[in-house]
Amino acid sequence: MIQYVFLVIFFIDAGIHILGVAKESKKIIYATKPFLMLLLALYFIFALPLNKVNWLIVIAVLFGGAGDIFLMLEGDEKWFMLGMGAFLLGHIFYIIAFILEIGDNIVLFPIWGVLFLIPVVLILVLTYPRFKNHLGDLKIPVHVYMLVILVMHIFTVLRVAAYDFFCACFLLVWLGSLLFIFSDSLIAIDTFNKEKKIPHVRIIIMLTYILGQFLIIQGVILSLLL
Repeated sequence: MIQYVFLVIFFIDAGIHILGVAKESKKIIYATKPFLMLLLALYFIFALPLNKVNWLIVIAVLFGGAGDIFLMLEGDEKWFMLGMGAFLLGHIFYIIAFILEIGDNIVLFPIWGVLFLIPVVLILVLTYPRFKNHLGDLKIPVHVYMLVILVMHIFTVLRVAAYDFFCACFLLVWLGSLLFIFSDSLIAIDTFNKEKKIPHVRIIIMLTYILGQFLIIQGVILSLLL
């Protein structure tokens, strides 16, 4: 039951945070953002029997929380680099968790499963050209990060080998990963291409990021309860 307490507090915190972003209130942002992924991690832990908790997922979420804090500290390129590094480590832990989850079921992956990669290709086609020529000295780090998050997404697709296509434990993780990539793509545009201003971009970034992380966690919970 306590997991629902953490879940409600998570959504309340997320709602207040989005309001703070909309009002461009640093006080609200600083007071809410550091707790988002911590609350989500606590929801994940208490939603499962202790022997079923996947600690790799917990670590991945907490690295996301660290990334949130670093990206919140604007004004110095080092914070952006630290934030990107924290998220990169989070994706690596997601990848390891998904590899272990899929296991030998990988041989059951259906060829038509590659169709699940079409949406991420469309996201990249629509967003990558908007920032690729504006990366400057961060060209290599950003492309390394992009590669890692794409590998993470590929493994969310490969999870279909372990679950039925209609299983929410597959679809939620896959959709959450897509939203995560979309959010990161908007961050790249907003950070590097000052000429391409997207209306309410920071609200969209946080909405898609928060929802993406939640869907990944909810999907993993459902898979661990099977």
